Amino acid sequence: MDFASVAIAVTLFMVFYQGVGLYLESRQSRSAAWTRRSEQQSTLAAGIREVIHKVSDFGPNRAILRNKKTRDRFDLLLVRSGNIFGWKAEDLLFYKEFGGILGIVFMWKLDITQPLAWIAAAYIGFIFAELFVKGKASTRQAEIQRNLPGFVDLIALALDSGLDLLAAIERIMAKMKPNALRDELQILIQENRLGTSRKESLQHLAYRSPLPDIQSLTAMIIQSEELGTSLASVLRSYTEDMRNRRIMRAEEAAGKMPVKILFPMMVFFFPIVFVIIFGPLALNFISTYK
Repeated sequence: MDFASVAIAVTLFMVFYQGVGLYLESRQSRSAAWTRRSEQQSTLAAGIREVIHKVSDFGPNRAILRNKKTRDRFDLLLVRSGNIFGWKAEDLLFYKEFGGILGIVFMWKLDITQPLAWIAAAYIGFIFAELFVKGKASTRQAEIQRNLPGFVDLIALALDSGLDLLAAIERIMAKMKPNALRDELQILIQENRLGTSRKESLQHLAYRSPLPDIQSLTAMIIQSEELGTSLASVLRSYTEDMRNRRIMRAEEAAGKMPVKILFPMMVFFFPIVFVIIFGPLALNFISTYK
């Protein structure tokens, strides 16, 4: 085994080990049993993150992250993914670059000489980390969307009972299972406790969760407080409207299903049916005229 193979094996092991450590760290707040092994993982993760931060101090990375548009895009993507693995913009950029280098190394080890293959492998490796974070963000937003209608119903009931909006949110959060919506509401409550105004906290919530229902809900609450209208009655009518939109989205998804399933049926289902139906006929025809 040559030096390059050893280096690739060690690199893959370190990446896998780091991924396990980050996964365990993300579950630390939900698990009471945190063993000595997890502490070793945290130590290794801290060491690797120190290396990442040193790499980010180099000229190219520093210049890239100094671009406000690029840094804001990375930060927004990580915020909407729930700050996955505790990554920062430096971490995401490092893993993007590492993925590109890893793609080139794989092409070199496979002894592929086509330049387009090298470019494609480097590009796929470079965007893989960002696509992974975008996938986590989409999953998180879908989870928020699923839990939102029931939450708004409970808010309307709590406001009818005489509770304030934030007090109602805290009361409901105490009974909610851990999910993405609960995490966002916890941030909303913490911001308000630290002195942020209710309007700004709601605007931050809409910024972190770019769902149309969240956007309209926060705008409606802000407008209701500014105009002094009854928030409970507004929320009841809004809940009904939100349920109608959810039914319309379900009907739209059901309408798209035949088109989406057409290609898999043409490729995987119809050929098998044709073989089963016409295969014996073809064999009989061949044996008859042989």
